[in-house]
Amino acid sequence: MALNIRNDGDVTILSNFRALMNDPRYVDSARDVEEQLDQGGRKFVMELAGVNETGASFLGVLMTITRAIRARGGEIVIVRPSPQVGKHLEEMALDDYWDVFRTLDEARRFYGRDDEPA
Repeated sequence: MALNIRNDGDVTILSNFRALMNDPRYVDSARDVEEQLDQGGRKFVMELAGVNETGASFLGVLMTITRAIRARGGEIVIVRPSPQVGKHLEEMALDDYWDVFRTLDEARRFYGRDDEPA
């Protein structure tokens, strides 16, 4: 699986987006997230450190994943966006669509889970 998925208690962390965009399996990422939703996951984090891609394909993947999660009653936030991604989110006013945090600890506090290490 090109998308890395790890669980930290009740928070599901999605990462490896940088490599994902260069892998033809990126189209499977929504299916991988659906599996997490089927298992009861509702709190998600997209970790975007090191991602420099800001094109339509990248944005499409983020939107597809987000829609799938929100359609099933979940929530998703962005953590550690690269400067390029952060700038792109601001320019397109997408920072209103996702809560964006500098660290995983900040995201845990958002979800009420600041007491456990990653």
